[in-house]
Amino acid sequence: MRPTILLLIGSALACQASSAGDPIITGDGSATGDTDTTEGTGATGPDDGDTSPTGPGPDDGGTSVGGTDGEPVDCEALTCESWCDAATWGGPIPTAETDVVVPDGKVVLLDCDAEAKTLTIESGGAVKASRSTSSTLTVHGNVIVWGRLDLGTEDDRLPADVVAELVFAGMHDDDYVGTPSTVFGGEEFTPPVDTPLEILDTDVGLWVMGRGVFSAAGALKQSWSKLTDGTAPGDPTLSVEDATGWQPGDRVLLTPTAEIAEADFADQFDEATIASVNGTEVTLASATAFEHAGCADCVRRGEAANLTRNVVVRSFDGSAHAHVIVGEEGVAQLDSVELRWLGPLRDCTAADEPARRSPLRFHQQADASGTSFVRHTAIWASGKDGIAIEHSNGIEVTDVVVYDTQETAVARTYDNSACGLRCTERENFEPRDNDLTHVLAARVAVPNRAEGCAAIGGAIAIFAGGGDTLDCVVTGTAYNYGTFGNVAAFHWSETGSGMDPADRFEGVVAHNNAGNGISNWQNNTRNDTPYTASAWSNGAHGILHGAYGNSVSYQDLVAIDNAELGFGIKGINQEDVPRIDGATMDNVGVVDYTFVPESALVLRDVTFTGERSPAFTQIHDACSGGDETDPQDGECIFAWLRIENPVFPAGVVPFDFGWHQNLHTVWEVRGFSHPDYPELPANFDLYRADNMVEGGSYHADFDAWLVPQ
Repeated sequence: MRPTILLLIGSALACQASSAGDPIITGDGSATGDTDTTEGTGATGPDDGDTSPTGPGPDDGGTSVGGTDGEPVDCEALTCESWCDAATWGGPIPTAETDVVVPDGKVVLLDCDAEAKTLTIESGGAVKASRSTSSTLTVHGNVIVWGRLDLGTEDDRLPADVVAELVFAGMHDDDYVGTPSTVFGGEEFTPPVDTPLEILDTDVGLWVMGRGVFSAAGALKQSWSKLTDGTAPGDPTLSVEDATGWQPGDRVLLTPTAEIAEADFADQFDEATIASVNGTEVTLASATAFEHAGCADCVRRGEAANLTRNVVVRSFDGSAHAHVIVGEEGVAQLDSVELRWLGPLRDCTAADEPARRSPLRFHQQADASGTSFVRHTAIWASGKDGIAIEHSNGIEVTDVVVYDTQETAVARTYDNSACGLRCTERENFEPRDNDLTHVLAARVAVPNRAEGCAAIGGAIAIFAGGGDTLDCVVTGTAYNYGTFGNVAAFHWSETGSGMDPADRFEGVVAHNNAGNGISNWQNNTRNDTPYTASAWSNGAHGILHGAYGNSVSYQDLVAIDNAELGFGIKGINQEDVPRIDGATMDNVGVVDYTFVPESALVLRDVTFTGERSPAFTQIHDACSGGDETDPQDGECIFAWLRIENPVFPAGVVPFDFGWHQNLHTVWEVRGFSHPDYPELPANFDLYRADNMVEGGSYHADFDAWLVPQ
């Protein structure tokens, strides 16, 4: 049995590090048998004031040392005892073989390099990082926070010249068990079901449980910024919009800006060290391998992200990955923090193992997560995921970079394993008000495919829905494999987060992703706020809009240099609202429909660049069944577009109507003008060439029957 140290409350005495079989003296002076601090501990512990290491103790949030209200641990008002002082422990200082327990009313100051086997901070207890002396705490097992772990707060930060690190060592990704779902129904009309969280010795990481608080704040540092002046091979200088807190020696990454015609256009990332900073101008210690475009206000521009912080939670190296999970009523408040080498690698032979283990995961907290936030934080070199928010509400994520991970960078989801697409009462489980502002998700890989393993699926940088998504960028998604079905770098999923009518999706950019840039795959949802976005240099569609019907509309879109369509239409309108109301694009097209439309899908005020010809197109596949002459046929579904006030440059064929699977497909063109077709009227309808509606004639350039209106 490992030795355990339990600090005494209100006494200068403390128990000695015990050997196997030695008693442990509890806070009230009584003796118990030897206890393992993590073996058998569940998600909750005694609620009766017990300060034993198997539970959280009093359910008061540990308010004696700060509690859940965000107040810092004040060592002037409280007695903080140094981790490095033997008197704190009443004997030897903890070692890598010691299970350390900090009970109610005790505060330990982390002011040196220290070790422990495990660390349990009971409710009312605290561990606080020194603000004047650098420290590293290396733990060879779990850190369980029922009380408070204070590595800085937004009002009491660690200054730039002080470093605090929490390092996890000795774990192996293959040992992780995860928290798999327990209820499966598939197609049953039932509510979703939450899964209780159990602390496991095998799954080494930081567990914030009960009403525990984990706060961490280093010197304020801007996570990432857009390039105002780019760099290229041989040129080590660049400029950004905001370089607050950036310093010589910091590690930065630069995102790709190559056109899709270039090889590896989705994986032209550079990492470099900063040599000097002068305002917003940054000089690197070495020139980059690739060009990274920068400009003050244009479409094709890259981003620079700073990965270095002076408050760090990490694994001992990149060969294994611990995790951070916040459950029950726990709180995480991170500001200017680095999370590195976290998130255990997924086993490619299993569907989702280890389930629910991420660099930072909020586990089914409902409204209890409302005081948590993640600001100015860098999450990088992860085994799996970045930030996972599952059935948890009100979490602020601002100025965060997630770089070099697998599967998902930021997910806002709920567990639908009990009911698949048929979940009832899902509004009680879908996450909401988890706002993402100025988040960069970069280089997100399709999960690793070891030799002999089948394909696992796609990669998603950011799950849209579940809160606002504002001024966010996704780039390099699926660089190692490419597109997968309807999945995209920005993705709304019918089985994912759902979508609240108040959610906004504004000022976002998807560029240099190997598959689709943006995909909306929502059935029968409505949103009264138009979406604005840019999608450029993606390996499939810039924007793919689909599912059975929804009222989402887009304004002020930009979609250029995408391998397939700038905007792919794969869904009918739910209401009579324009699908596009203002855009600059290379091309637009109908991929296919799922249901028969009841009204025209409106595309308004689209300006075409002239880079692709034709500008408007549609799928030309023949129908495999059904009656193509029936406008209500559910197999050969007709397409119904209304194209208002399009703008075309000279030399571009505006329409490729061609063959379509239903004879009654119609495009209603209104407000038409084109320098190459001055003879055409402003208003006309286009039909299939063999649908010779009265008053029309065949137009060879459009491969359509044109009827003036």
